Amino acid sequence: MQLFHQGLRELLQINQHLSNHKIGFVTIERPIPKWFIKFTQAIPSYTVGLQLRREYRHFSMGLQALSLKDVDSIYVMEIYNQHLLTLLPMLVSTGKQVFLGIHGNQLLAQESKIKYLGFVYLKNFIEFNPKFKVILLELDDDYISDKFKFNAYSKIVIPHPVISEVTPKLQPGERLKQDNKITIGIVGIIRQDKPINKTLEKIRSYVYQHSQKLQCVIGTPINQKPKYLENCSDIIFIDTTEDEDYLQALQQLDILVTNFDQQRYYYRASGVISDAGSCGCYIIAPDYPIIKHQITWPVPIGSLYSSLDDLDKVIEEAILHIQKKGQYNHWIWREKRNAEYIAKLLFSQL
Repeated sequence: MQLFHQGLRELLQINQHLSNHKIGFVTIERPIPKWFIKFTQAIPSYTVGLQLRREYRHFSMGLQALSLKDVDSIYVMEIYNQHLLTLLPMLVSTGKQVFLGIHGNQLLAQESKIKYLGFVYLKNFIEFNPKFKVILLELDDDYISDKFKFNAYSKIVIPHPVISEVTPKLQPGERLKQDNKITIGIVGIIRQDKPINKTLEKIRSYVYQHSQKLQCVIGTPINQKPKYLENCSDIIFIDTTEDEDYLQALQQLDILVTNFDQQRYYYRASGVISDAGSCGCYIIAPDYPIIKHQITWPVPIGSLYSSLDDLDKVIEEAILHIQKKGQYNHWIWREKRNAEYIAKLLFSQL
């Protein structure tokens, strides 16, 4: 099954840990007929065409859910607020328990009127349909303003799952060799809500001052690579267009540094942080509530910063941590983020 957030594929293993219950999964990554793609691409407004394709995918998700006859419940992996008018009634008509994955939907509701109205529709719909539960990642939303908060009986909180097929490169008790250079850098898609300019400037400056023990890496799809990095001899560039290259880049890193736009990520889990944690990276991230929980629960696998001015100090803390503790904490962190643990959370409240 193709997922929009590939880091969630561990959820597809939940059925292996259920004895008398079966979950069916539906995803927004539904195929679109070529004729419909051509039709929407012919529309002068790109935004209108995009929204029509998303609407088609939501309707297709509903049809997929209706086709799942031999399951007891349905897990909808991702949804957009503004495309729920037909999807939710279709899910109700299945007569099954429905889990709705929420990934930043509360934040996105603040972006526009249509997204807010879609969120209000979602919230009210769930209140009148007790078989529906929203799945929040990492933290309860009790710190969010009331109009964006789900009622206590309509939500279940689970940790962002690990990627089980990758593991930390250091075993518990194993440490980096003293003569090994520590690799620090940035991995992931570079876009407006993931600004790297100032972050990279800080990293390069620190690495330059400690070039005997550090090296800098950037991993991003080749079409995302900023032009100003074309001739930077102090940076190792890795093309992460393919999923396997992306994971290999993370496995090469000892320390991952992230930066996220506060308006988009203040209460939203990060996929790249989860992926990096799965690979054993020590993670440096901005101090936002959900991201903080991601890298500190059940044990710390990284550090937080409130300002980029603190980055040098936090990098020093990271180096000391991986030299003294290796990746031992990562192995403990994984135990509370696998399919078996999440299965217990989903059904302990039902």
